[in-house]
Amino acid sequence: MISRTHSTTAVLLMTLVTAVGCRQVKTSARLQSGPTFLLAGSGKLASFRIYGPQTGRKIAAAFDAKSLTWYVRPSDGYFKGSEVQRLVVEYGKVPAGYTQTVPNAGAAPKLTSHLVYYFFAETTDAPPAEGFFYLDGDVPTEIVVPGLCQSAFAGDVKPLKCGTTDPYVEPTNLQQFVRENRVQR
Repeated sequence: MISRTHSTTAVLLMTLVTAVGCRQVKTSARLQSGPTFLLAGSGKLASFRIYGPQTGRKIAAAFDAKSLTWYVRPSDGYFKGSEVQRLVVEYGKVPAGYTQTVPNAGAAPKLTSHLVYYFFAETTDAPPAEGFFYLDGDVPTEIVVPGLCQSAFAGDVKPLKCGTTDPYVEPTNLQQFVRENRVQR
């Protein structure tokens, strides 16, 4: 009986130590003017991307290669990124130890005010941070875009109405849409 109790206790203790020791903290981002992204979490930044809306649209399609506006990645390789805890990424300023691949030459293009962009902070060893933001001047507002899904997760991505193959119809009044869909923290 004592042996069984000790075995059960040992297994529970090992499970607890393993769970605590391997705890991943999801990457998060707080947006500030610029836009600037204040990252937190337990992973390392494997890439950082900004997607903008296609010509004639107001809202970016996530992961659309044609909409990729800015892309940076670790110079020494995918798994060699900086710790995201307290990492600051300012749009257009390449972080130390990173290489800009989009655009492949020159400065990142100025983001246009009154449009919705999408960011993706890809990390190793923890889930990524991602989301939409509306830009008013250089002030970003985090928003959710309900009903927007996509046709694929890479390449030529088409914005679709979730659960259908119908195109996603953008709101006619984007400022009202932003007010109604702000991320509340």
